[in-house]
Amino acid sequence: MPGHRSGLSWPESVRTGLAGLDTTELASTDDLHQPTGPALAAMELAAQCFGAGKTWFLTNGSTGGILTILAGLVGRGRTVILPRTCHLAVSHAMALLDIQPVWLEFPQSVPPDPLGFLPVVSVTMVAEAIQLHPDSAAVFLTSPDYYGRCADLTAISHVVHQAGLLLLVDEAHGSHFAAAPGLFPKTALASGADACVQSAHKTLPALTQGGYLHLAESLLGREPLAAGRMTAALKIFQTSSPSFAIAASLDFARAYLETEGQEQAQKTLASIEDLATTLWPDYLVSPAAANPVRGEFRDPLRIVIRSRNPLARPATELARELSRQGIDIELSDLTRLVLIPSLDQPSHDFERLRQALRIGLADSPGAQPGYTTMLQHLEQSWLDLLVQAPECVLAPGDALLGQQETAWIPLADSANTVVAQSIAPYPPGIPLLLPGERMDRPRLDLLLALRNNGINLSGVDHDSIRVVV
Repeated sequence: MPGHRSGLSWPESVRTGLAGLDTTELASTDDLHQPTGPALAAMELAAQCFGAGKTWFLTNGSTGGILTILAGLVGRGRTVILPRTCHLAVSHAMALLDIQPVWLEFPQSVPPDPLGFLPVVSVTMVAEAIQLHPDSAAVFLTSPDYYGRCADLTAISHVVHQAGLLLLVDEAHGSHFAAAPGLFPKTALASGADACVQSAHKTLPALTQGGYLHLAESLLGREPLAAGRMTAALKIFQTSSPSFAIAASLDFARAYLETEGQEQAQKTLASIEDLATTLWPDYLVSPAAANPVRGEFRDPLRIVIRSRNPLARPATELARELSRQGIDIELSDLTRLVLIPSLDQPSHDFERLRQALRIGLADSPGAQPGYTTMLQHLEQSWLDLLVQAPECVLAPGDALLGQQETAWIPLADSANTVVAQSIAPYPPGIPLLLPGERMDRPRLDLLLALRNNGINLSGVDHDSIRVVV
């Protein structure tokens, strides 16, 4: 995990003492589901640190938190406004809870940002959706996205609350924002969100599956029963034997963020700026600062890299080459590499990355005529289809969990079939098709092209998918 650098961010006592943290509910350890002692104190400290009215520790990741938020604050059979670019876990929550989606409408054929493939939700899009569907229960957004780009949550929260809706945020990649106000974008809670989920293991020194679930103080004031509903839902979606080792690492991550976060963030951001300077002009590197005046909000800790030269191969191949040199890439799409440094990433690691990229560029084969254009067209097609909903034949819950007969068929033969599970190019793990939607020809052609260019396809097993028959 990048947040703790394979344990190097932890003190020796933590690295060698993990086994001692693998305990259960005892008088001395407390109960994570009904905390009254040390666990309660740890979660209260976390709430203070992150500016929440109430915080729970998650030991099965943001996935469990997303399910909990939607079950506890929205409930079954309600309508939620959200973009098609949400994580796979949201589609599963919709299936389990029979949530009716209202898809936000993105402008047609907006070209991808060179340093951020996914489009950013605007306040205008949210306002228009609320006007058309005023009886919706909530707006659910992802911010920041996988590329570090953030929505203007402050403006969006104002519109959402004026309409009497809840603003719920998947902030899985933004748990470090609280470390350094002013250096990082405002947190979801500071921007007016009613609830959010954070994956601490992404950017803080916490164990895998460690996360925080936060409720805003303002929501608790308006809805005093909200905390009880969340606690009840968490007991459904989180194991009855949550990991105390993960919970302890969450407490450590909070303490680390409070005591060292600001200083370490400044050092790491300086290293990123130096990396961007030394890689220019061969590579574009995400800026260390955004421009809120122009509506640009970006996590400066997220490193997005794209070659400025004609592309001779998809970025997935360069990612595999870097992996062989001991550099792990968070994700690579067709044209970009995305990396997550820890808050305390040492400067010599950035030098290793710079040298590896230089070698990768030098070893890159010459671009074939038209190859760059082909990749750009494929990327534009991916983006266009990602934000457009295909024909929905069955509700996600009926297709995924119903009694319909299903069968596995070759992906290449699946045109016009109804998929029985989500199909998501991975990375970034955002479904192109949800359960119950029809596989049209453009989506099938896109999936085959992505597969041929090194993109993994979640939901595709040995070139076959499960469909409703």
